[in-house]
Amino acid sequence: MKLRWMAISGGLAAAVVTAGACGSEPVAPCVVGRAVFESSTGSFATTYELKAGQNPDLVCARLKPEPLGLQKFFNPDPKAPDTVGVRSARLGNLLRDFASRLSDASKASATAVGPFASETPGEDRFCTVPQLTPTRLDVTEAQAPDGGILPAQEFGYTWSNLRIYNTPEIPGTQFTSDLVYTENGCTAEYTVKGIWPVVSCQGADGGPDEAKCDPYADYDAGRLRGSGINPLFPVKCDPDVRICVLTGEVPSAP
Repeated sequence: MKLRWMAISGGLAAAVVTAGACGSEPVAPCVVGRAVFESSTGSFATTYELKAGQNPDLVCARLKPEPLGLQKFFNPDPKAPDTVGVRSARLGNLLRDFASRLSDASKASATAVGPFASETPGEDRFCTVPQLTPTRLDVTEAQAPDGGILPAQEFGYTWSNLRIYNTPEIPGTQFTSDLVYTENGCTAEYTVKGIWPVVSCQGADGGPDEAKCDPYADYDAGRLRGSGINPLFPVKCDPDVRICVLTGEVPSAP
């Protein structure tokens, strides 16, 4: 299917409306945060929470916060739904590191894609993508530089119930989703949530700096501008990966 990119900033998206029935209030279509902010283009600061009953000691149960790309695609067929693509930064690194050991089919599956359930948000203000195509990277066995054997590996991402919050105050800049992640036969289930944009909070000493997540400038401290994160979002600096992440639920504001 031929796809074309949709690039709409959060502010512009809030102003885009579809005409409803005569006399009815216009309803904004589903949008996904996409404006460019420093190095963040359509990237969401994403956290992974293991669902109940999962074993946190398993290798597949250790996903860390990271940037995750969400992208809305217009469907050229006006009768067909638009779609959303999803790809994590970690998956991008796997594609790079194992590029010579991946089949074309694995590479083609790297971006999970699924159709919106409706053109406009539901009554709960969420735009829902119930199912997305699974991603499976099958890394073939290979010979190591020292003559040894590099074992075959497999990684899988199955996203579902992707829900993107859409209101004038939060125009497609918060999402939540379910994820089944597999790694070499190990499987874990997660609840995932994220906010746009991705903001680094690494301090001058290399450690976390909470001030960099502050949406407001502090001239006395020499910080001439805020983080760019919506002031409605409760956030903290993740100490492991040093990006600002959501601490509340989705939606975390009206």
